[in-house]
Amino acid sequence: MKKYFVFILVFMSMFPLLACRAESVTLDEEYLKGIYYVVEAKDGTISQNHQPIFRLNGKIAYCLEPEVIAKAGEYQVTKGLSGSYLSKEERRKVEEFGYYGYEYPGHQSNAYYLAAQELIWETVGSYEAKWMTSLSGGKEINVEKEKDEILKLIEENKKLPSFHLDTVHIYEEEFLELHDQNQVIENFELVDSHFRIINGNLVGQGATKDTVLKGKLQTYDKEETLLYRQENSQKMATLRLTDPIFFELSVKIEGVSMKIHKVGEVWQGIKNTGEWENQNGVEFELYAEEDIIGHFDNVLYQKGTLIENIITKRGYAETKKLPDGKYRLVEVKPKEGYEVGDPIIFEINSSVEKEPVLEIKNELSTGKLEIFKTDEDKIPLVGVVFGLYSKNGRKLDEQVTNEEGKIIWNRLPVGEYQVRELKTLEGYILNSEKEKISIEENQTLLLEKVNVPLLPNTSGKEYSFQFLFGLVGLFISKQLLR
Repeated sequence: MKKYFVFILVFMSMFPLLACRAESVTLDEEYLKGIYYVVEAKDGTISQNHQPIFRLNGKIAYCLEPEVIAKAGEYQVTKGLSGSYLSKEERRKVEEFGYYGYEYPGHQSNAYYLAAQELIWETVGSYEAKWMTSLSGGKEINVEKEKDEILKLIEENKKLPSFHLDTVHIYEEEFLELHDQNQVIENFELVDSHFRIINGNLVGQGATKDTVLKGKLQTYDKEETLLYRQENSQKMATLRLTDPIFFELSVKIEGVSMKIHKVGEVWQGIKNTGEWENQNGVEFELYAEEDIIGHFDNVLYQKGTLIENIITKRGYAETKKLPDGKYRLVEVKPKEGYEVGDPIIFEINSSVEKEPVLEIKNELSTGKLEIFKTDEDKIPLVGVVFGLYSKNGRKLDEQVTNEEGKIIWNRLPVGEYQVRELKTLEGYILNSEKEKISIEENQTLLLEKVNVPLLPNTSGKEYSFQFLFGLVGLFISKQLLR
């Protein structure tokens, strides 16, 4: 067990070295015909030799130590120049010289390679360099024009759009167009997809929240700075811009979000409790009640335009950030069993509070049930008791007919019910059958109920069966008493 433990420790101790081992590449030198370098260091030491173009793994590389001879063989590769002896500012300058040197579009000539190399040597050690056609009696090769072009490109590409670090205010989804007075924005690529660069202008539409728009200076490739090292050999580097150049623009979304609070009245049985509860799933449509004008005097929404659909969750909903102007909120789908609310006109302006709320109360959809109780002669009967039941048979209420023979249930929620006569007057037949009814919105349902008497109606010519049966019984009794 101990042997295994020791093996694991040894393996773990080796792992960092294995993980950090640098890639190695082979140096390729292409000596330039008729071009030699003469470099004088600070101490007066002069280095001179045939000038090559260095390539490592197929990439153009520049010399960082001219007084040290470049040896053949393999070089270790690491990312960035942090492994060099250069300061942060020197590393930045060296990368710029190399980036705008030989590999920059249109610079594929020996003169640009020499110009970039000379600028690098001047920076890394204040070396004085010159290029000769021969080391003995040759002519000097002048690359000042190419050096100036590289320096000019560096300065030009440090120039940022005229609205760099500005703040622009727009409304949600408002069209934005900004002109770059410095005419450099075409050199940048945008990070935010809501905006584009067209003909020197920054344009876009669709932003819905505050954002910091960033534009990154475009590069001619996606390569990175690599440092090449070999023991007792000069350091070399493939140079790109490690620190990309950005411009920034703050985009602030203005406007006011209107919060909607939707509640409905609470009923228990058939009685209003006076309480209200939040309603989910209520749908609204928001319209422009007038032309809505943006920051650039353009019409954002014409009058009558549907701006958005809104649905409540847990009783609340919120509009997008609205520009100043008048709006109309229309309820299009209430909660089942509730009335549609009236349209609401509201206005957004500077005097509106920061977080305004529209409180909207919905009453239940109701109808009216009226029972009219009479006898056979249409005379109202007072004191007859009726019960009102749910469609499932649960008793909800009971009432007694008034002096007009009536019972009235006002604001009865829409739905299905049952009605049953519970108690009638003496001398009348009780009708205990449950009658199914349906209440519709704003409907008055009238039920006319006629009570049948147990005794005959003596005001008429017809007699009831009970009355005839009584006469027969009286006749038989008299006969038996004789």
